[in-house]
Amino acid sequence: MISANDLSSPASLDQNVIPCDGCVLCCKSDQVILHPEAGDNLLSYVWDLVASPLYPGQVVPALKRDPATGHCVYLAGNGCSIHDRRPAVCRRFHCARTALALERLPRATVKALARRGDVFDEALLARGRDRLQHARERGLEPVLDTDQQVAAFERIAAMPVRAPQRRPRRR
Repeated sequence: MISANDLSSPASLDQNVIPCDGCVLCCKSDQVILHPEAGDNLLSYVWDLVASPLYPGQVVPALKRDPATGHCVYLAGNGCSIHDRRPAVCRRFHCARTALALERLPRATVKALARRGDVFDEALLARGRDRLQHARERGLEPVLDTDQQVAAFERIAAMPVRAPQRRPRRR
């Protein structure tokens, strides 16, 4: 178990102390938006411009997805092939943080996010709940700063849901 003294130094502990145990669900389901302002060098990644519910009406750079699987193109047999230079979103992400942030939101907000269908993946959320329980058992919940995640979820829940665009029928 981590002591209170260990937790007083945020530089010494971060979410990476909560093990993923080989899980790569986030690499299979999440769209990784690139953020040059956070240090992501677009020249060092293979990316596409994508529409994202986080940026309505815009297209933003995101890591390319494998067209056959939908997974991140950097997902290899043993995990992330660019782990040492992964984008800012990947460095910040932990499924346990997502689960904890959702716990901290009002039920109506969580329901609004779930109805959207484009905010979180149920399998990844289930894994996040498991990892959150693991963190709690080891006294590691305090390393999961959820303020940014909660704020992002609140912004998304307040956004209007756009109907999917229909393709015209061929005759």
